[in-house]
Amino acid sequence: MKVIALAAALAAFVYCSPAVSFAAPPLTINPTSDGSLYTCDGCNVVSDGAYVLAGGYIQGAVKFSSASISGTVSQAFLTLNPYGLPLWGPTVDVYGYGTAIGHLDVTDANAGTFLGTLVLPSDLGYGEDAFFDVTAFVATTDAPFLAFNLRTTGTDVFSSIEYNYGHPSQLLVTAVPEPAQAALLIAGLLAVCGVSRRRSTAQSHLRQGAL
Repeated sequence: MKVIALAAALAAFVYCSPAVSFAAPPLTINPTSDGSLYTCDGCNVVSDGAYVLAGGYIQGAVKFSSASISGTVSQAFLTLNPYGLPLWGPTVDVYGYGTAIGHLDVTDANAGTFLGTLVLPSDLGYGEDAFFDVTAFVATTDAPFLAFNLRTTGTDVFSSIEYNYGHPSQLLVTAVPEPAQAALLIAGLLAVCGVSRRRSTAQSHLRQGAL
């Protein structure tokens, strides 16, 4: 009975206290599409199916589905890892935007709001990731797909879906369930505790009967 009362009180507290955090394990999201955008006059804009190349008039582009993200986003990182070395552009300007289109198209060229500059580690090697904090963007963008446009004055070749040394660029998201979701989790825990308690009681009665 004490277990039931404690769980019920905890559920009520979760409903009333948004400060309580039940952070889920980080979610790893792979791209729905990635590649390069050629913004020069007369160029075929979209190159989808090769690596993610960024340099000068060539912009790298990566898109992720937001369907698996639920709750309040507490932390989010965009990761990039090299497919070609050296990386000649030590800094990458990152632009972000929401879109209803999951594959690359011409509207992605020069798209997005400036989120900041990623400084690539000088010793970044194959199979190693550079991380760029996109928490505010992911937390406030309500769209089916989250897209990133990458620009640099050097030349950088990053991994893609088709060409990589382990995995392409990824979006790592940690989210806190809404209070109602957290209360449902507690309700489930309460149900499990109830089953465990009934089993324990039944086993105790069986032992007493045996005596």
